[in-house]
Amino acid sequence: MNTSATTASANHTPLVDTALFPEGGDGEVRAAHRLYEHLVGIWAPGVVEAAQDLGAFAALTEGPATAAQLSERLGTDLRATRVLLDGLHAYDVLGRARGEDGQPVYSLPPEMHGVFAPGGLYSLAGKITHDRNVAWDAWRNLAENVRSGARTSGGAQQLNQISEEDYTALVRGINFWAPPITQVLAEGLRAHGWTSGADRRMIDVGCGTGIYSQLLLNEFPELRARGLDVERIVPIAQEQAKRLGVADRFRTEICDFWNDDWGNDSSLALFVNIFHLQTPESAHELLLKTSKSLAEDGVIAIADHIVDEDEDGSTQNKFSRLFAASMLATGGGDAFTVQDYDQWLADAGLRRIALLDAPMHRVLLAGHA
Repeated sequence: MNTSATTASANHTPLVDTALFPEGGDGEVRAAHRLYEHLVGIWAPGVVEAAQDLGAFAALTEGPATAAQLSERLGTDLRATRVLLDGLHAYDVLGRARGEDGQPVYSLPPEMHGVFAPGGLYSLAGKITHDRNVAWDAWRNLAENVRSGARTSGGAQQLNQISEEDYTALVRGINFWAPPITQVLAEGLRAHGWTSGADRRMIDVGCGTGIYSQLLLNEFPELRARGLDVERIVPIAQEQAKRLGVADRFRTEICDFWNDDWGNDSSLALFVNIFHLQTPESAHELLLKTSKSLAEDGVIAIADHIVDEDEDGSTQNKFSRLFAASMLATGGGDAFTVQDYDQWLADAGLRRIALLDAPMHRVLLAGHA
């Protein structure tokens, strides 16, 4: 029997066959099963990260293989290799088919090849590194951060404590968010009358790899972008701009975006995954500064984990609230509400003009009031 890995959109693997619960059965037992399914969620990163560490995915990009073949190539125990591969198949990461000799043959779907390759444009390799270096230990300390509020010694809320080194690893591992967000953003800009032109300039504040502004440059061929980030990040953005063919319209600038001048004529100011790292006070300050850098008809675009209290059951809200817990675990930051942003915008002489949904984010557009 040939069982392939499921499509990327089927992103939940049920582990409890709820149809087999007795009708009218014990609600507590059902609840325990449901919670257990959440608790064993740790198994997924466990098997994925182990396979990445061992080089199993890299080996499978070269073609399907049996457990025995992979075991020999990777220098691993045969039985343990089979257990790991079957676990990956259970999570729909690998396909599994019976070979002519009856032994399972495992395959990595083509769409997964770049996801695990360190050099893949949408690779998760950097995310896996970040989890190993930061997230696993951070989650163990969540209860303590809830007790203390993850505050400074003076009692103030603090910015997220991710180090520059860990940020460098992570920034390459979240490029995959960009294509759907950029598409939503481009359509939103056009819908609200924002057009590109030879005089249009954008700034990408805390640009990371620059993927969002670089994809926008493909959407708006006359637009030019300036990516602002720290010294160790800007070479990554420069290299990727060449890879995407927009290096002639994308330039980087080493910048302390709190203290350095951004200019005052930006047609578009872009912030992606920046505000959730802030405190309410620093987020407020950031929008005050942005208002001064914006041209009269300019637009601010914020793509982040924004909670909309009017859409309580939405996927975006659920992810945002869980993301806020991860921020608390790593020492600061939050998922702020639409109302928070509206107040900060108003204080800066700005107003929200659109709120758009992306698969895991929301995109907020704002301009001068």
